[in-house]
Amino acid sequence: MAETAAADVAVVGGVDSRDDAVGESLGDRIRRLRLARGLTQQQVVGSRYTRAYLGAVESGARMPSPEALAHFADRLGLAVDDLRHGRPANAVAQLAGEQAAARRDLSAGRLDAAERALTGIRRRAERYGLSELAGWAGYHLAEAQLHRGRTEDAATRYDELADQLPDDCPALRAAVLARQAYCLLVAGDTPRAVAILEGGLRALRAAPPVDADAELRLTNALMYTFLELSWRERARRLEREVTPLLARATNREWVAQFHAVAGQLRRDGELDEADRHLREAVRRYTELGLTREIGLCHWARGYVLLRAGRPGEAVAQLRRARETLGAVGAVLDHAGATLELAEARRREGALDEAAELAEEAAGAATASDHREIMAEADRVRGLVRAAQGDGEQARRLLLRAVDRYERAGLMGDVVITCRHLAELLLARAERDEAAAVLRRGLRAAERLS
Repeated sequence: MAETAAADVAVVGGVDSRDDAVGESLGDRIRRLRLARGLTQQQVVGSRYTRAYLGAVESGARMPSPEALAHFADRLGLAVDDLRHGRPANAVAQLAGEQAAARRDLSAGRLDAAERALTGIRRRAERYGLSELAGWAGYHLAEAQLHRGRTEDAATRYDELADQLPDDCPALRAAVLARQAYCLLVAGDTPRAVAILEGGLRALRAAPPVDADAELRLTNALMYTFLELSWRERARRLEREVTPLLARATNREWVAQFHAVAGQLRRDGELDEADRHLREAVRRYTELGLTREIGLCHWARGYVLLRAGRPGEAVAQLRRARETLGAVGAVLDHAGATLELAEARRREGALDEAAELAEEAAGAATASDHREIMAEADRVRGLVRAAQGDGEQARRLLLRAVDRYERAGLMGDVVITCRHLAELLLARAERDEAAAVLRRGLRAAERLS
């Protein structure tokens, strides 16, 4: 059987990038494979069909019936779809292996190489009738655009892919839906992001049996979105719901992703638990060879430490994240880690460095139209200006941050920023203005609850 499989690859061509069989008719393919195996027409048809019938099929005068095609494939030692599409017997395994390698290239920032490979994989998968593999290649091509910070281009690709997906690919559909929601979050449309994730999860659960990987991916995305919205308790409830799925999930990257998000949900007194989750995420990402994702885990660790009041330790993690994410060219992730580092350095009193880092992040966020990072950059720069004694500029930046957070639906950040702005205004003896800002913060808190 091993020798036959090797012969099939040589004869059919395909997954090793040779295009020998491109444009070949089904009849020509049957004849070529029959002759390569040293079989006569009589040996292929057996007692079920006539030599004349097979001759008509091979000449292109007739198309075989589904039953006849299955019979011929069996006699030729092939799966019927392999014969129908002219694909070698190991096409699925080899294309999946190539796609995994391209995924590692993508994470490592070798974007041009990844895109070339993925384009070839998609072309061959489409030729072989492997719609799910072709869809995954298209998904990762969209990921390359997101990696570059081209959110609108990526969103367009995800939307196009969603319209083309076959119904029997729940994990791929979940991945695309999660990315559509992320692009909406970046664009500041958090209500729609939440709506499509919750709707997708409801639809998935309403049609058992539920694909464990698909449910895990959508839940991870919803947990992350709830965290961004400061809905921590809702995110923790989701975490408890989805934890039993981990034993059934087969997508190792998404299991690692669960641990990375769960680690960020921990509060001050849960640092050991946060460490456990994030170490597990790093271990799994390391096994998979995913460099960018390891950088995201360092960012997550810095995020947790900073909110636990340990900026010195946070700085070390965030510098490491910034270095890794910058090296792989992950534009939005690098900007986010840079901004987190700016806040940590501000809390340490390194105001000039904090201002420089925040300006850098603001530039990247503006170029990519990342609404949350733009707002956060305004807040950090405003707080730096306030500490430097430039009250007027601080007021302008903090007010713009409030406006941007509010338009993005990030009410938790509106509350925090209103408090900072009110403190600044009270220090300037602007009591009426401070009271108005505090009322605005209270309204945001009501929406948050």
